[in-house]
Amino acid sequence: MPNSPRNWKPAALVAAGLLAALAPGTAARSQSAAPSVARDGVHALGRLEPETGLITVGSRPGQRIDAIQVAVGDDVQAGQVLAVLEGRKQAEAQLALAELQVRQAEFQRKAKVDQFALEREKFKLTSEPRVEAATKVADALRKLLDRATPLYNVGNAAATLAPGTVDKAKLEDEGKYVELLAKTTQAELDRKLLDVEKALNEKKAALEDAQVALDDPEKKTTGNPEFLLPDAQVALARAGLEQTEVKAPRAGKILDVLAREGELGTGQLLLMGDLSKMVAVAEVFQADVLRVKVGDAASVKILDQSVPGKVTRIGSVVGRNQAANMDPRALKDVRVVKVWVALDDPKLAARLINMEAEVVITPGGGG
Repeated sequence: MPNSPRNWKPAALVAAGLLAALAPGTAARSQSAAPSVARDGVHALGRLEPETGLITVGSRPGQRIDAIQVAVGDDVQAGQVLAVLEGRKQAEAQLALAELQVRQAEFQRKAKVDQFALEREKFKLTSEPRVEAATKVADALRKLLDRATPLYNVGNAAATLAPGTVDKAKLEDEGKYVELLAKTTQAELDRKLLDVEKALNEKKAALEDAQVALDDPEKKTTGNPEFLLPDAQVALARAGLEQTEVKAPRAGKILDVLAREGELGTGQLLLMGDLSKMVAVAEVFQADVLRVKVGDAASVKILDQSVPGKVTRIGSVVGRNQAANMDPRALKDVRVVKVWVALDDPKLAARLINMEAEVVITPGGGG
């Protein structure tokens, strides 16, 4: 009979045996689903990248790429021109024009300084003789006038004429006296005017010195706006020229070129990085990260080689894992914290950027 005890007991024993056989496998899957924390260290997956990170060098979107001056594998220095964008020739012409205007302004400044110096030298050579001559003339006329005045007064007092008569000699004497008086007055006035001219020339020289100081190219912030304008135009032209150049933000190696000459820029131009120092960015399970300290020794397995390293930085943000474990039994969505491990030897990692690698950190093993 199908339901007799003789039939179901052997079946129950077989089922129990199968459950016992499957139990270890189930436990293994459950254990492997969580990140592994072995007795010898903290295990995690990570990616290989330069210590300073991968740098995506970009250009202004929509601007045509005239020339790309580097290729994959080239070593570049900070500030080196990597690519040239459209508008470079026009920008160079604008810069040349602005620099010419600066030279023109400097030439005008020098010409003005030379003109001031020439005028001062001319005044110095002529003013003193003029003053000296005017002084001599004025003094001589004054002495002559001083001698003539008493005689003129005495003659006027002694001379008596009948009414209606004219003394021609007296008129001539009066005319000569008045002429002498006028010449003396004019000579003294000329001398005073020369003194005034000298004083005004000294003030003029002071104003000219102040103007030359304002025009000094070394005084960019307080100078004459007429001379500051060309400098500002040069700065503007240089800024425009720099907009047509894509330069390396730092020294490194060109890893990939993402655009071609003649294309309209989409923003990304090339990928570069400094490969002299490499790190493995490990994703440590959130429950294990507190065991890890900066300076802990670590080992990074790259292909079949184990490269030693040291923990240099520990993140503080918990996020979702990005590295995918190929084991189908492992959890696909775990919460991790990034830990940076600097590699003692960067050569192998520099050839396999962004490669996933197994990282083992030894807590307290930094010596």
